[in-house]
Amino acid sequence: MKNLKKYFTFFYILLILVSLAAPAAAAGDFSVECRSAILVDVNTGQVIFEQNADARQYPASLTKIMTALIVMDSCSLSETVTVTRTALAGLDEAGSSVGLREGEIMSVENLLYCMLVSSGNDAASVLAEHVGGTVEAFVVRMNERAAALGCTGTRYQNPHGLHSEDHYTTARDLYIITRAFLAVPKLTEIANTVSYVVPATNKSDQRILNTTNYLISGVSTSRYIYTYARGIKTGTTTPAGYCLISSAEKNGLYLVGVILGCGRREDTGEIMSFVEMKRMFEYGFNNFSYKTLVVRDQPVVEVTVEMSQEADSVVAVTQSEITSLLDNDFDKSKVVLTPWLYSETLSAPVIKGQLLGEVDVSYNGVSYGRVKLVALTGVERSNFLYSMDKLNEMLHQPRYLIIAGAVVLAIVIYIVVLILVRRRKRLRKLKKGRYVL
Repeated sequence: MKNLKKYFTFFYILLILVSLAAPAAAAGDFSVECRSAILVDVNTGQVIFEQNADARQYPASLTKIMTALIVMDSCSLSETVTVTRTALAGLDEAGSSVGLREGEIMSVENLLYCMLVSSGNDAASVLAEHVGGTVEAFVVRMNERAAALGCTGTRYQNPHGLHSEDHYTTARDLYIITRAFLAVPKLTEIANTVSYVVPATNKSDQRILNTTNYLISGVSTSRYIYTYARGIKTGTTTPAGYCLISSAEKNGLYLVGVILGCGRREDTGEIMSFVEMKRMFEYGFNNFSYKTLVVRDQPVVEVTVEMSQEADSVVAVTQSEITSLLDNDFDKSKVVLTPWLYSETLSAPVIKGQLLGEVDVSYNGVSYGRVKLVALTGVERSNFLYSMDKLNEMLHQPRYLIIAGAVVLAIVIYIVVLILVRRRKRLRKLKKGRYVL
């Protein structure tokens, strides 16, 4: 029984991993104008669409998602940080910056806004040095955290994303990192901020920050506004192209998209990361929805029941339901239920709700998990059948066969003795009668 349980546990975990790794449906002819992309339903972890999702790409400022994660793990928002010369050293003057100055004092919270809203490379470097002691030590932590999250195609060289040949990631890894990022409410709040005012510091007047994510802001242009978008982060360098991570909510779906390596249209000037992200979201919202593959108390299989005059079988039903994100052409008649019973035959009594096994639920060759199978009704035991079964069982045991044989032998001996005694008595009577005559 222990080995059986281990087998079921291993198989169940394997099915779950296969389900989450598999796309909700084939993408068909849909594609996006970029090097790599992925679209995932956050609620289920199912991939709706992917395009070269495991290809190595440069992340540019999308790097700052990981930087923010480690800062939130290590600091309180109210901590103050003093900007140093070493933190600002080596930054590309052409890169995005909020103009931090040596000796300037600012809170961790405001530096996070500078880094995530305005994409300040200087803020990223200052935070990295504050947390790690040195920027280099912080980068070690970035790589360790990526590995711990399960990223297999990511390597960091800096905390801001300025180009380096050995600084790379994948669309799938960026989704994994973003999922961890979205689990931190404060980071989600900052990443969805359109404008923010940083109070004056000892070295600067107040700063007004505007997001670089045009899906959620019309400050610079309204051509990319997407009502359902919620953050997250942009990134741009010449080698990386235009990159974007965004989330969106509509019709109960919560999607995260990653687009890497987009260009800019020469004729219209459109930044294709925003255009293609909107298209990808609409593809997800228009073609997918949550479907129930199996409902609670759904009959699956009948199980034979012995030791009862009330019923010779009981119906095994599902203990819970399975709902998953599927394409809108979902055909419930194609759902395949494969039961795995703990025992092919039951012995009464059977209790209503008794665990009988599990059922694998699959659709179009993809498993969406397992559900426990339980007894729909109870079945009472027949005391007569039970007693007869026990008697039969007892009589077939060696020791009882020996006892029974001994009893039979004793009875035979008794009968033989009785016959002999009676015969002797009869003979005596006959002899007596002969003398009397």
